[in-house]
Amino acid sequence: MRLFVGLRPSESLRAALAVLQDRLRAAGITGRYLDPRNLHMTLAFIGEWPEHITPVLPQVAHPFSIRLARPGIFPEVKVLWAGVEESEPLHGLADQVRNNLTGHGIPFDPKAFNPHITLLRKPSVPDDTVLSGIAVPDAEMIVDEVCLYRSDHLDTGMEYTVIGSSGRAGA
Repeated sequence: MRLFVGLRPSESLRAALAVLQDRLRAAGITGRYLDPRNLHMTLAFIGEWPEHITPVLPQVAHPFSIRLARPGIFPEVKVLWAGVEESEPLHGLADQVRNNLTGHGIPFDPKAFNPHITLLRKPSVPDDTVLSGIAVPDAEMIVDEVCLYRSDHLDTGMEYTVIGSSGRAGA
């Protein structure tokens, strides 16, 4: 199985991300847009792993909110994303996920955590200065679960499915 650990956007955040995608399209930005049902925030990418690892996911001890922020581009991987405002609890949760994986001998991509939600691949934007005129919807969500995702390559592209989650501690 090809796995990663991430956050599943709330319905309201997913709707706001779809609006942002529409605004990018209206601005003439082309590329391979992700289906809003596939949107997520990766906390740790594992890759191929033979087992279901939901038991190693941390519970969220104290739910917290994250808020959408400006879009940006990772030019080296040709990805346009929506950012979220800096959040100490979010970085702490990502660290906890990664520490749990390490503690259970589960390898993951060691790149530094950079909180974002991929909106489209191979964008037709020369750099992120073009994005400064795009209004980001005012949206936030409460983080109260960590999800284990499976990614499957289909003829229509990648599909991401939640196959397990850990909720709020004490819930």
